[in-house]
Amino acid sequence: MRSGESSSQLVAAEAPAELTRHLGLGPAVALAITTVIGGGVLALPGAALREAGNSAFLGWLLAVLITVPLLAVFARLGATYPSAGGVAGFVRATFGRVGAAGVEVVLIGTFGLGMPAIALSGGAYLAAVFGWPASSAWIGAIALLLLGAGVLLGGGVLSSRVQAVLATVLTLALAAVGVVGLSSPVAEFTAPDLGVEGWSAAFAVVGIVFFGFTGWEIVAFTVGEYRDPRRDFPRVVGLSFVIVVGVYLLLAAGVQAVLDPASPRTETAPIAELFRVAISPTAASLVSVLGVLILAANLVGAMWGASRLIFSSAGTGVLPRPLSVLSGGGATPRRAVVAATALFLLVVGVSAAGFLSPRTMFRVAGQNFFLLYILSAVVFARVAATRTARTFGRLLACCLGVVVVVGFDPVTTAYAVALFALGCGVALRRGWWTGRVRGFRILGSPRPPST
Repeated sequence: MRSGESSSQLVAAEAPAELTRHLGLGPAVALAITTVIGGGVLALPGAALREAGNSAFLGWLLAVLITVPLLAVFARLGATYPSAGGVAGFVRATFGRVGAAGVEVVLIGTFGLGMPAIALSGGAYLAAVFGWPASSAWIGAIALLLLGAGVLLGGGVLSSRVQAVLATVLTLALAAVGVVGLSSPVAEFTAPDLGVEGWSAAFAVVGIVFFGFTGWEIVAFTVGEYRDPRRDFPRVVGLSFVIVVGVYLLLAAGVQAVLDPASPRTETAPIAELFRVAISPTAASLVSVLGVLILAANLVGAMWGASRLIFSSAGTGVLPRPLSVLSGGGATPRRAVVAATALFLLVVGVSAAGFLSPRTMFRVAGQNFFLLYILSAVVFARVAATRTARTFGRLLACCLGVVVVVGFDPVTTAYAVALFALGCGVALRRGWWTGRVRGFRILGSPRPPST
């Protein structure tokens, strides 16, 4: 902050436009379900099976257990800091603008890999519908991204109605897919290896499948559109988590019971392959249609959150200010939607050229989101009102750090570190650092409320 700049001017410069609060509990739960379920359900069971064989299901169980305390912390923080900034909003209120800028750039870089990976998974299912080669998945990915952008440009009310219908239909359909796999005559579920090698493989799988448990921090970017965020966000997280875990475990068990880990189709379109093996090739085509619809719904939810991140980052000055403009009767951040779509299309093009595989994109995005959950635990440890809660936050952060050391790839983890450094560098160049202050809080940033 320049000398002579008043605190009121700083607040006015930082305050973004206000989003319309139109989401009640039911539509918010539906949005959460379709945001989380999608790329994780339709691609990760196969990728995990290819990676770890019979230990894959154990990896899913570990991811579930790890996610429970994370979401408890996350739900509390989301209710305390309800804004379009999500995790970056938590960090900004606690550690200041420099740290928040680093987190925002990490999130943008993470969305920039995760969302195109989801689109490419949808493109793979679309290719299966029409009998195209797997290498043509990028064509369907582009179509799905443009479809998602079109829905979002129509406004939040239209998007929430679409998500509510799809959440009900697709959740029931996916649960049925898992049951079909487990009840198939060819099903043979082998228990995971509980030896050292089995646990090692399971921990490695956590880095892949955790992407399937990362939609809630995307949902946090939509809290600014909740009618009653402090009351509803914890409820949305809890209800959607129970539904999502049930669907994931059913599908993971069904895939592991039926599919061959060595088959290429196991990784690219595992649900379609499950029906092809368990029932018939015709049934596989029908499931591919279902897969396209699920991933289309997932993309709408994920792109919704990504566009709100860009909108929020522009409002705080990390990205160009024009991206924080709202337009239309529904006060929609259309420029942010267009910017997010353009980024995702660019990454799909890079993948189509052979420089990035969806599996790598899922792994890196999942690991980045995991690191941001650790940061959320650190924030909770700092702002919690009781000593017990603060101790819980510290222990949680330490335990999650062990998972990173044991199971994560150091090279891909360095990607998050580089993005964080880039964001902090942007903040420092803009003069947001005002000197040495406790806990990286900068002058003028509010003290966090008690949780």
